[in-house]
Amino acid sequence: MKIKLPMLLLLFSMSCSAQPKVELSELRFNEDASAMIKDVPDIHQGQLFDRTDMVSYGVSKNTMFYFKDYLPLHVELLSYKGQLTGYAFRMRTFGDQQKVESYFKAKYKMIPAEVKSKLVTSTKYADDKILVEFDAISKESFEKGMFGYVNVRRPDFAAEYERLMQR
Repeated sequence: MKIKLPMLLLLFSMSCSAQPKVELSELRFNEDASAMIKDVPDIHQGQLFDRTDMVSYGVSKNTMFYFKDYLPLHVELLSYKGQLTGYAFRMRTFGDQQKVESYFKAKYKMIPAEVKSKLVTSTKYADDKILVEFDAISKESFEKGMFGYVNVRRPDFAAEYERLMQR
């Protein structure tokens, strides 16, 4: 089978312009936020609490930020003092939620968290490097249009965020 030169050039150009895959579970929360979001399409930036050093980046139509082979439709990236300090996303299906939840249960000692709703089972994990908050729902709740949610942040950012929320 012969591949013609124009087809070969097209395939080569597509592979060169492909965006790199970013594995959220491998982030260290010291990455340069501006470098992380460079050339990301459909990104929306907003300051948190009118502070220039606390920024949320909403990535709509996400094609780049994965979590253990799960591709969330929308990801929120959080930046504090120029560094990436967290991310959050919803899980669209019960199967997606189970996949993400099993990773967190295997890696961290997740403990029950504050009850938010009788429909939501909240768990969390915290140490000096990471804060994980995971909201799981039943399969029936997914069928009714609800979503599971995970929020992963660096503790210093989370503490400052909570302090500002108390105002």
